[in-house]
Amino acid sequence: MAVYDDISDAYDLVYTDVDQKLPFVSELLQKHDRQQILELGSGSGLFTIPLKQKGFNIEGLEISPEMMAVTQKKFPDLVLHQGDMRNFSLEKQFDAILALSSALTLLSSHDEIARCLQQTFQHLVPGGHFLVELPNHPIEIANSDGTQEVHCNDDRSIIVVIQSEKTEGRWRESWHIFRASAEGFQHKEVLCDEFLYSPDRLEAQLLETGFKIVDRYGDLLGSVFDEGTSWRRVLVCQKP
Repeated sequence: MAVYDDISDAYDLVYTDVDQKLPFVSELLQKHDRQQILELGSGSGLFTIPLKQKGFNIEGLEISPEMMAVTQKKFPDLVLHQGDMRNFSLEKQFDAILALSSALTLLSSHDEIARCLQQTFQHLVPGGHFLVELPNHPIEIANSDGTQEVHCNDDRSIIVVIQSEKTEGRWRESWHIFRASAEGFQHKEVLCDEFLYSPDRLEAQLLETGFKIVDRYGDLLGSVFDEGTSWRRVLVCQKP
C-alpha cells in the first residue's frame, strides 16, 4: 500500500466525484446519530475533510506518510493516525468506522481482510456501524478491462493516464504520471492492484466477526444494489 506515496499529488485529480457521494454518507451517519468516526485508508482526506467540516468528530487512519501530508496541508487540524488497517490499535472506540474508496481491496487476501475486520470490530462501540464501499468487480471488469483514462490539473503540469486490466487474482490500474517542472519532464509508472475478493466469503467473514449486515446499496448515491448491473457494492454493517 506504500505505492500511494507515489501518487499522492495526483490522487485528487482522478477522484473528483466525492461531492456527489458525500450526502449519502453524511445522511447515513446522521440517521444513526454517529458522531465519533474513523475512516480507514483516509488517503488525501477526500471524505474525511468534508465530513469534519460538516461537524462530525472524524479521524483518519492512513499508512502512507505522503498521503497524510497532503491531507494535513489541506486541513491541518484533522486528527490522523499513521497505521495499517490490518493491525491498528488506537486505544479508543468509535460510533462508526468507514472503509470507502475500495479500501479493503488494497489488502492482498481474505486472511488480511479478516484481520482488518477484527480490528474494526474491536474499535467500535456496541451498536456502532461499519460502512464498506467496494467494487462489484465482475461489472467493473466487463466494462473497463483494456481501457484507459486521462486526468490532469488546470495548468497540465500533472497528467495521469490510467490503464486498467485484469491480471491473475488482481484488478490492476497502471498509473502513468507525467510531471512538468522547471527541472524538466518526469514520468513514473505506479501499479495499483485491487484484490479480487469473493463477495460471498467477505459477507461470511463479516458475520463470523460478529457484524450484522443491515443494508446493501449499489453505490454511494444510495442506489439499489443489483448484482448484474451495479458497479459498486456498499454494505452497511453493525456491531450488536
